[in-house]
Amino acid sequence: MAEEQKTEHQKGSQIIDPTPLRRKHLTEVLYAFFNDKISMAELKGISREQLFQLSEAGYVKFKHGRLDEAEKIFQALILLDHRNAYFHGMMGAVHQKLGRPIESIMEYTQAIKINAKDISALVNRGELYLRHKNYRKAAEDFRSAILLDMSGANIWANRARSLVIAIKRSMEADAARKSIRGR
Repeated sequence: MAEEQKTEHQKGSQIIDPTPLRRKHLTEVLYAFFNDKISMAELKGISREQLFQLSEAGYVKFKHGRLDEAEKIFQALILLDHRNAYFHGMMGAVHQKLGRPIESIMEYTQAIKINAKDISALVNRGELYLRHKNYRKAAEDFRSAILLDMSGANIWANRARSLVIAIKRSMEADAARKSIRGR
């Protein structure tokens, strides 16, 4: 009799419980997941603290130049929570360090779509545009970053301020080269 009760209890666990209330809950959770209301991490029950700890490990790997390991960590984090701007921003930084400007711009753009006030993503994307002589887009990103920090306290916005000067110098150098070729 005790054996029968034990197996009956095991059958009634939350994972395989066939009760209508459990089915309703699972349907709601899956519906929310498929409609992009919750992330894979929320679906699997992974806490924000656990995601934060993993992102810290990824950041340390990034800072110490272990880019392949950092890339794997941030790829996993993006799969677990694709709605986190920081994860996309760090993935953009990894791509930037690995010399993948297109992938980097895509990740920074995703970070900005999620959080329009992500100054570091704006400045990093602007810098990539500047390196590839897309001055208009670079200036737009730097302007947005500067406007988000009118006090001048943010180091990324201050970097944008200095890069605006770099845009001006690059444009002047390009104009000078064109005038020399035109002679």
